[in-house]
Amino acid sequence: MTHPADEIVNTLKQVTDNEATRSPWWMILDPQQNMPCDVHWLASQITGPFFCRVDAEDFLKRTRYNFSSRACVYCHSGCYSDKYDDLCKQIGKV
Repeated sequence: MTHPADEIVNTLKQVTDNEATRSPWWMILDPQQNMPCDVHWLASQITGPFFCRVDAEDFLKRTRYNFSSRACVYCHSGCYSDKYDDLCKQIGKV
């Protein structure tokens, strides 16, 4: 039986395009119009993390009914998370 952490590492190893971003991870952003300046409202517009673009895009396609037409997949850097950055360095993805 594969440990969930092993699945994440295997996914990261298979990702060949880091989109010019160090220690990449992906999220689905669903910006809302007239957003109030509230951290809970902002957090409700982010879905993730995903450890490859394909997984994020597949999730968005499968559950499109949960998102507005403006939702998109966005790559973000995990370089400020020491543990995640170290993991990416260890598996050669930095």
